[in-house]
Amino acid sequence: MNKKTDNMDMDNAYMRAEQKRQETERHATRLKEFLIYGADIPEDIQKQYGFSEDYRLYKELEEMDGRQYSEKRQKGEVPDAGKVGGRLTRAVEKAYESICGSPSRVYIEGLYKELLLLGGMTVRKDYDDPVHYNPGFFDKYGIDRKAPRETILRQVEQAYRELDSRFSRMTGRRSDADELFGKPKEKQAVQPRKENPDRPAPGIRPCRPKGRRMGF
Repeated sequence: MNKKTDNMDMDNAYMRAEQKRQETERHATRLKEFLIYGADIPEDIQKQYGFSEDYRLYKELEEMDGRQYSEKRQKGEVPDAGKVGGRLTRAVEKAYESICGSPSRVYIEGLYKELLLLGGMTVRKDYDDPVHYNPGFFDKYGIDRKAPRETILRQVEQAYRELDSRFSRMTGRRSDADELFGKPKEKQAVQPRKENPDRPAPGIRPCRPKGRRMGF
């Protein structure tokens, strides 16, 4: 009897673990598809990772035409669309990375290009070039491109260090933030970095959800 009960417990544990794995895989896929393709995110996933309100605002603003948005924005009836989109993107990225230890190649390459663009801002002074930069990029990383150069460089350094740390954790790539900005306590002069957004990202591995898989 005890042996039969033990086997049933093992079977139940396996089923629960498999259900959890499948759920995590579904969540990772839907989050990735939003980040890469702009696909919709189911309501249960929005709620679980705590960005349902920003997602609602994002979709509401997305459905407005340009004139309607401008009028409502001037009256203060709606928030800045860029800031809402940037905040939502960061929240979805955080959720995706928390459950997928090795994110997809396309996702990694997208972040790597953004890392290079941030590094390039230490030497570029023209941020209005749509080929390299778009408003959503600045909103995502909290950079005020109209601010004084010194302020921009501080914001760029903060954004670069954070993304560099994430990138190193996901790919095993050696961090180079201190080489670019100097160690935080030593305040060395910013060293120029050659900008090359087309260079492939190093250390890419296929996505597998975190945790032990019983037998993405």
